Amino acid sequence: MLDNFRNNMRGIATVIVIFIGGIFAFSGTGSLFLSGAGAETELVVNDEQVSALRIQQAISVEKRRILSENEGLDPALVDDELIRPGVLQQMIGRKVIAQSAADQAMGISTKTVSKLLIDTPSFQTDGRFDQDVFQYAIRQQGYTSATFIDMIKEDLLIQQVVQGVAITNFVTETELAALAGLTEQMRDYYYLTLPIAPIMYAVELSEEQVSAYYELNKEQYQTDDQVVIDYIELNAAQLTEGKSVSPEQIQARFDQEAESADTAVSRQAAHILLSEPSAELLIEIQAKLDAGDDFAALATEYSEDFGAADTGGDLGYTTGDTFPEPFEAALAKLEVGQVSTAVDTDAGTHFIKLLDIQEQTFELAAESARIEQELLTELTANALIEKLEMLKELSFNAESLAAVAEDLELTAQTSSAFSRAGGEGVASYPAVVKAAFSSEVVDDKYASEVLELGNDRYMVIKLNESIPARQKELVEVRDTVTRSLKATIAQQAIAQQGAALLASVEAGESVETVAKANALDWQVVLDVKRNGGGVNPEILNAVFQMQSPVDTAVTEGFYMRNGDYVVASLIEVTQGDVTKLSGQQKASLIYATSSINGSREIQAYQSSLVSGADIKQ
Repeated sequence: MLDNFRNNMRGIATVIVIFIGGIFAFSGTGSLFLSGAGAETELVVNDEQVSALRIQQAISVEKRRILSENEGLDPALVDDELIRPGVLQQMIGRKVIAQSAADQAMGISTKTVSKLLIDTPSFQTDGRFDQDVFQYAIRQQGYTSATFIDMIKEDLLIQQVVQGVAITNFVTETELAALAGLTEQMRDYYYLTLPIAPIMYAVELSEEQVSAYYELNKEQYQTDDQVVIDYIELNAAQLTEGKSVSPEQIQARFDQEAESADTAVSRQAAHILLSEPSAELLIEIQAKLDAGDDFAALATEYSEDFGAADTGGDLGYTTGDTFPEPFEAALAKLEVGQVSTAVDTDAGTHFIKLLDIQEQTFELAAESARIEQELLTELTANALIEKLEMLKELSFNAESLAAVAEDLELTAQTSSAFSRAGGEGVASYPAVVKAAFSSEVVDDKYASEVLELGNDRYMVIKLNESIPARQKELVEVRDTVTRSLKATIAQQAIAQQGAALLASVEAGESVETVAKANALDWQVVLDVKRNGGGVNPEILNAVFQMQSPVDTAVTEGFYMRNGDYVVASLIEVTQGDVTKLSGQQKASLIYATSSINGSREIQAYQSSLVSGADIKQ
């Protein structure tokens, strides 16, 4: 009887499935092993099949990740075939770990999965699960309930293995001392800075020098091939201008929708289910309810509907036909927040709480704006399809786009010149740039095919002018040439001066003496660690890459990112002492070391599983 009752409920099971769908649809976590029903097998790992569909979905997830982490990257550059090898290796690696976990009788309970997913805030609206969000996600991703459940269990299995390897890792005192010696190491050093800016400022150039440099580097001062295009754009917005729908049309659509509109009252129920309760147990629970004890807490403690108990007894919404008749009758009599007395059904005895009431309304005032927009969209959609077909037909082999635009009551426009690197306006679309420099457009002088730019935007282009690359005259690039020549001369000068300064320090003079003799800034830094604050981080990083001094200081010269030259003299290196670490510092070091060692061990474990696996691609 309990099973029958639970099969009739629309709440918990659906919620769990949707949660799983939402997580994988939006995060991609654990989505590497879905195999669609009837899909062609493309990968087999130890007799376990992975479909071509599943691989393509994994590639799509990886592509979205790459694009989201690289804003402005042209999607055309993220080719599926470039991503495929890495995705396949990732899928194989995860699959062998999951199989190993299963072989060791590791498993994940349904209750664990339910708890994890139900508590996920990303898929809640106003603190409550939103079923529509998850249904949409499932449809968009093409997943099924069964594959969602399998995927999340597999993902948790993999985490279980990884965590198991991690907690078996340990750090010896020798390892800890060696690591502390490096992380807590301190260094003493002197350095002077030879700035490039004054050297560059002092450079004076003759006209002959500028001209000679320009002649030697002419190839750097050429324009790119450019084109100017004529184009016709067709979009939905163009077709809505001047169009409107009448109040009568809005009323007619409203009346049509009203016939099938759902205006039923929905009640959200929670319950405490007891299959065969004693009279004493019923009295005990009723007393606690009367005393104002939290219903959700009581459901967790007493209810035998374990799925609902995890969510405070929440069963979701009913329109009056979801639950058994006595249950629905009792629920209908309650006010929001009120709890019924014990109610008997074939499934057992219930204490029922009414959590919420939602009454759907369907009124003209509230629906008018939506209906108006939908009617306009329908009109636009039909017109857009018609004009799009006409644009394809008329632009094919067209001598001029002006005539095509006139026939379609559109406007032919002309772009600014742009190169293969693109430009502004229409030249910002990679599809337009690619078509503009195609042999069909540039060499054969044909109009392009209709280009789809997204969001119901379409375009046809035709070459207006081809501008070949040319050599820029000196007068056009004098400022650029002058800056480049000054930088070159300054770099040569600072290299010579820097070498002389370095030689002086290496010969035995102190950094301080050499700096003062040349009117340069110098600094001394004592007892600084790798992450020391208050010092130049670029110089600090360079000094920590220098070899430790033995009998004499170690001196090196290097360039900064801004072109300045630095001569640094490393005087002393003091190894870190693990005994001087605080308890928190020591714990952090142990944790970091364990994480590194654990990562290496799980990689080695995974590699051994892969090497011994039977893999067919």
